[in-house]
Amino acid sequence: MSGFYRRSAITVPKTNATCVTSRSSRIYDFGLASLVLCLTIPCQMAGQVVGEKDARTFVEMTPAQLAKEIPELKHLEVAENQELLPQILKGAGAMVAAFFDTFTSTTCTEHVTSMVATALGASDLHFDNKYNYVAMAAPGLMKARLKEYRSDSNGAPVEIKANTGVVTEGFVNQSVHFHPVYQPDSDFRYLGRQNLDGLRTYVVAFAQKPLKARQTAFVNFLDRQGIVYMQGIAWIDPVKYRILRLRTDIEMPEVHVGLTKETTEILYSEVKFQDGAKTLWLPRAVTVSGQLDKYIFHNQHRYSDYRLFNVQVDEKNQKH
Repeated sequence: MSGFYRRSAITVPKTNATCVTSRSSRIYDFGLASLVLCLTIPCQMAGQVVGEKDARTFVEMTPAQLAKEIPELKHLEVAENQELLPQILKGAGAMVAAFFDTFTSTTCTEHVTSMVATALGASDLHFDNKYNYVAMAAPGLMKARLKEYRSDSNGAPVEIKANTGVVTEGFVNQSVHFHPVYQPDSDFRYLGRQNLDGLRTYVVAFAQKPLKARQTAFVNFLDRQGIVYMQGIAWIDPVKYRILRLRTDIEMPEVHVGLTKETTEILYSEVKFQDGAKTLWLPRAVTVSGQLDKYIFHNQHRYSDYRLFNVQVDEKNQKH
């Protein structure tokens, strides 16, 4: 197995054309496969039905079905009605909007491990490495978008050679589903309350609306391509409305490409930078698991030593 599978953020310029992705958008060559989050113009893909599904989304499932699908929800205090949903979405939306509006470029140490096996029980493949991980608020990007990449000691992007594993990225952006600009792209449901780290959090499910969502996932595996839509569960601080934990899944398998399932779980924590002038709510641990064709993968990402990233210094280093 060579190459890798990736979740990363790209930007598609505004256009009146009715296409799924723009040819001017930056797409990477991944070798084995890719999963790219992008901004798109809703439309039908030629020759492909993308709006029909047999399985229920997290928003549509009963509490019993959710508990079976996501075992940690067995202890959920189920909501009696949806009266609190507008308040929760307003509060969480304001926090997410403020995060993106005031975001300062950061870098940190990322430790990535990846285990890959085949559905036939072949020997595991293993990938283990550390990187500088950059999340950059660059001029010219569309609203609520960050550029995320791995870099060398000077801040220049590095090409990941993952011949024995699967590498995923793009997690700082994931809360964007709750941004007020993108909330109309998804259905939401208030599920109830659940204790998390001593807080009785609000638990909210979301599911993107096929053909309407502007931020979708573009899947590329060998010579096959497709679009997937995301659903998820968020555990939200009932006082500050910060997202403490976020789980996302694909709504349904992308059978043409062979992406059977993919689950991402993100734990957030408050990061106070050394100068004390900036505080951000950032991922500290991420787990990604799924199956792509015959490959079953399980990734762990750990983030530490967050620092503010000087873009001007980075650009100067790249010129020399």
